[in-house]
Amino acid sequence: MKAADIEWSMIRGALIALAIALVVSIGMLSASYQFWESTEKSLKGVERQLRGAREKFRTIDEQEAMIATYYPQFQELERQGIIGREHRLNWIENLSRADENLKLPKLAYSIDTQAPFTPEFSLAGGAYALYASKMNLSLGLLHGRDLFALLSWLDDGAQGLYSVDRCGLVRQLDEPGSPRQAHLTSECELRWYTIRKPGDTGAAS
Repeated sequence: MKAADIEWSMIRGALIALAIALVVSIGMLSASYQFWESTEKSLKGVERQLRGAREKFRTIDEQEAMIATYYPQFQELERQGIIGREHRLNWIENLSRADENLKLPKLAYSIDTQAPFTPEFSLAGGAYALYASKMNLSLGLLHGRDLFALLSWLDDGAQGLYSVDRCGLVRQLDEPGSPRQAHLTSECELRWYTIRKPGDTGAAS
């Protein structure tokens, strides 16, 4: 067949149709790739969201477990007067009851203003703050055991937590005197501790 016999118009039309088909195919392939790439990114985003949701739920579960474990202990410390406002009136009432029960020749006390307290050891309290009030006791005792009985009375009945910073005994009589006469005197310094909650003014009750 000679070149002159070829119907170029028909071939040209077929070539144009083929070119158009190739362009459309390439476009479809490109669109398919972009769709796949977009879908893959979306899937990865969903996977990240799912992982984040799992982490949040795990954190919530851990927090709920911590609340279930420690909140009853927190409530008990509040009930005991260690967390919250200090209970000065309760301390004084217990001292008075102890005095009536033990029939001490003398019981005098003073309580200093509550102030922030920094312990010797490291304490991470977060939003909570540790405060302390110093109580000075001046006692007349019939027996040395009366001092321990008084402290035991505070242990059992008073709301709060205290430490004995200093306490001394001085003998006044070598021989028995009158039933209400002090045989011993004692000067003691107690420190009452209170943990203030965030926003608590710390007013005594």
